Amino acid sequence: MCRMFFQCSLEPFQIDFKILKKFVTSCHWHYLRKYNLFGHHGLGWGFAYISEDDNKLVIKRDITQIYHADWKNLTKIKTRFLLVHARKTLPWKKNFRDIHPIDIGEKYVVTHNGIIKGFPDKKLKNPKLERIYSNTNLDTRKYLCAIIDGLQEGRSLKNTLESLFKEIEIGAGANAFLFNAHTCNVITNHKTNFNGRHHTLFLSKNQKKILVSTTPLNDNAKEIPNYSLIQINLNNLNLNAMKLEF
Repeated sequence: MCRMFFQCSLEPFQIDFKILKKFVTSCHWHYLRKYNLFGHHGLGWGFAYISEDDNKLVIKRDITQIYHADWKNLTKIKTRFLLVHARKTLPWKKNFRDIHPIDIGEKYVVTHNGIIKGFPDKKLKNPKLERIYSNTNLDTRKYLCAIIDGLQEGRSLKNTLESLFKEIEIGAGANAFLFNAHTCNVITNHKTNFNGRHHTLFLSKNQKKILVSTTPLNDNAKEIPNYSLIQINLNNLNLNAMKLEF
């Protein structure tokens, strides 16, 4: 399973080096070697942040393993929102185009933690989305296309996800951060046990900041219940949590 986290705040911040180091440490193969032969998260990493100058979303990707890359420079970025994703997949599937965040030029971009084994063989209404959905081999890109298609039909994100989760076959999980420069949606749908290790997301919150991660990065982190949708307004940190029923 991939590793990912984001932090958002009411005021611009620079990410705590200790938090970032703890995240990078969780990506190294030593951390997971007893669970999986390919336990390291070394097949590229990406990050996104909101520019302090124009409040636009900036996305960067790097094919280098995150624990060998110049990740320390992330501590120099001053922003209200910073998200990092380290990819784990089979070594022969290493591809720069598949490094998260995945962007298809629509309302949201996404990072995904888990494996989706099967998608319905259906035709999406938007021709652009249908073309991407039909031609990609990346589960995350199909996932994003299916979500956007539902939203473009006028359904809420909650209803879109509930319908989609009835149709897809979950492998390890479909945990995701679905976000843009205004909103970050935290989605949980995962197996409770995979290779002897529990996989979920954790959240810590105070009045000024929110931190969500695949590994607890501070002492206040609490496990997010499975089948949850948490919508966070990045402008005021208003949080709306709901249960997904499917």
